[in-house]
Amino acid sequence: MDNKNLIILPQELPKNRAKILYEEFQYAWDRTSNKEKRNWAKESLKLFGKVTLRRGKGFLQAIGSLLMGLTMESINFGVAIYNKSGYSHLQDRTKKTIQFIKDASSKSKVVSKSIYNLLKNNPKETAPIMFLGVIGFFVGSGGFDGDEGIPDWDIKFGGIGNHRSIFFHSIISAAVLESMVFSSVKAINIIHSKLPENHDPFWDYISGYQKWAEAFVTGACVGIAYHLLIDGTIQGNKAYVDLPVKDLSMDVHNTIFVSNAVAEGLDANKKKI
Repeated sequence: MDNKNLIILPQELPKNRAKILYEEFQYAWDRTSNKEKRNWAKESLKLFGKVTLRRGKGFLQAIGSLLMGLTMESINFGVAIYNKSGYSHLQDRTKKTIQFIKDASSKSKVVSKSIYNLLKNNPKETAPIMFLGVIGFFVGSGGFDGDEGIPDWDIKFGGIGNHRSIFFHSIISAAVLESMVFSSVKAINIIHSKLPENHDPFWDYISGYQKWAEAFVTGACVGIAYHLLIDGTIQGNKAYVDLPVKDLSMDVHNTIFVSNAVAEGLDANKKKI
């Protein structure tokens, strides 16, 4: 595959090619029946409802587990102090944390070995999927510092005063992203047979490689989760600007950020067209 045919980011798309793609899409869309268009619109709405409900369940699970965990830890620590064993309790928590890190390290080695074998045995299919996943992560997160990325698009749409809007800094933005990308792929599959005979190869790649879209969306949503986690911890000093309930403490705002991050993380393996 020629790299020039792989379109990742809109700003890298030359204007003349964008014009050709738009004209080809319009040509095929005009030849798509109203019934097919209606079915696509209905499926798109159903998809958005499905992915939003799925994340909503994950959010309730995440915030419940987080609050329960904090409550139980506070109780256990209080009991330990009452029994004059607070230091032993902290030592036990330290040991368990170290063991958790060791287990995570061991699992990461297994994952790394699996990735290596996939790249070695099937590089043509695996490499683009991994690449798009990484690109998606940086698009979603804005980078390892958690600045910019999809959640911070609230500034682009509403100015700095709109920064940390619940509509962008939550699972809502990830649900919208997943719905838009997957609905676009489905639309391309519908119009593909109606494109001009000598059409741009972009359409063939999108139509034939749905796993690429899944990889990008998964990476982007993991990036959004990472961004929200940073906002609720390291950068946990700015509240939501448009929550319906006002005068909440910063701790409550940070809990909502982290719960959204955990919910999106739990949803990471469910991105299928």
